[in-house]
Amino acid sequence: MPRNYVVSFENVAVAAAQDLLQVKGAAGKTLRILSQRCKLYDNTLPAAQSLAFRGRFLPATVTDGSGGSTPTPRQTDPGDAAASFTALANNTVKATTSGTALTLTEGGEHIYNGYEKIFAAGRQPVVGPSESYVFELLTAPQASTHLSGEVEVEESGG
Repeated sequence: MPRNYVVSFENVAVAAAQDLLQVKGAAGKTLRILSQRCKLYDNTLPAAQSLAFRGRFLPATVTDGSGGSTPTPRQTDPGDAAASFTALANNTVKATTSGTALTLTEGGEHIYNGYEKIFAAGRQPVVGPSESYVFELLTAPQASTHLSGEVEVEESGG
C-alpha cells in the first residue's frame, strides 16, 4: 500500500539559486512526486521580482548536492511507517547525474504569489532506486529572502 510523505524546509534565508529539495529513491521502492510548493516567509515584502523554478529527474548515478540540510520526511498519516527514501534541502551546490537529466516542469512566479505545481494523476514523476527528483530555484532573489517549501511524495513497493 502506498504511503504519502511531505519533505519541507521552513523560513530559510535564500540568497542564491539552489536545489530547494531533492528526494532520493530507496532500494526496492518507487516514489511518485505529487506536488511541489515554495512561498515567501518574510514578514515584510521584499522588492517585487519573479523567481524561476524547475523540477528535474536525475537518473543513473546521482551525486548529491551540498551546502544544505537533510530534512526528515514526515508521514501524512501518523500511523504510517517512517519513509525509506532520503531527502536534502537548500543545497547551493546542485545535484548532478551521470545520465541525462530530464526537465519535467518549469515555471516562474511573482515572489508575492509563491509557486505551486500539483501533478495530475498519470503525469506524476516517478523516481526509482538510486534516482532523484530535484525541485530547484533557478534564479537568485535580488536580496536574501526567507522562503518555505515542500514536496509531497508517495512511496510504494518493498
